[in-house]
Amino acid sequence: MAVIQHVENDHVVRLIRAYREEGDRRAVERIFVTHGKILNHIIRRYSSSSGESYEDLLQVGYVGLIKAVNGYKIDSKAKFSSYAYAMIDGELRHHFRDTALVRKPRWARSLYSRISDATTRLTGELGRPPLIEEIAKEVNVTPEGVIEVMKLFFDTNIASLDSPGGSEGDEEPNLSAIKSLQYEAFSLPIEDRILLEQGMESLSELQRKVVYLFFYKDLSQTEIGKRLGLPQRKVSRIIASSMKSLKERLGRR
Repeated sequence: MAVIQHVENDHVVRLIRAYREEGDRRAVERIFVTHGKILNHIIRRYSSSSGESYEDLLQVGYVGLIKAVNGYKIDSKAKFSSYAYAMIDGELRHHFRDTALVRKPRWARSLYSRISDATTRLTGELGRPPLIEEIAKEVNVTPEGVIEVMKLFFDTNIASLDSPGGSEGDEEPNLSAIKSLQYEAFSLPIEDRILLEQGMESLSELQRKVVYLFFYKDLSQTEIGKRLGLPQRKVSRIIASSMKSLKERLGRR
């Protein structure tokens, strides 16, 4: 068996050389064909859990496989099939993580980005992975809040894909635990920002547009009406109803 695997790997290496040195596209196609079972196995494992179509994930898998072709070290002792498996799996995980980021609310994406940046920066400064408390101090969020944000992005998506039938990762994060350590001048505490954005999400699309133009773009009611094709009185009523809805939402905290 070991001899057969060695011969197969030598064959793949020859195909990779042909592609890299001669630009032989047919060599890549042959690699795709010979590693179709690996690609199919990984994609089917994820497609049944993610809800995404097999065809869409297949395109992502192909990207991982071509990265394997480009990144595999010819003199490596590792088999290409093992390397390709890791690259395809990694590409799919990145895809799901990026998709999860897009689907999360703005405050969550922003805070997750700050946590990621702080983790990278502190790792370089400390020469080791930072403690939760160190990250919390850096981003001005309680340690419990940092943990809940990480749960929001990992436990409820990527991790659960490896656990058929669900697991602890299906537990909803406790948003009430996400709070600022201390208040900063001219900046909303994270807990208030969460409430505000949740309130905005409860508004209709037209209400959100009007509120955005009025409060964030500082347009007058007349200017908003012209931009959206609405009479000024209609804009005024929309602003009033939106503010009432937001106050009711914030008042329930």
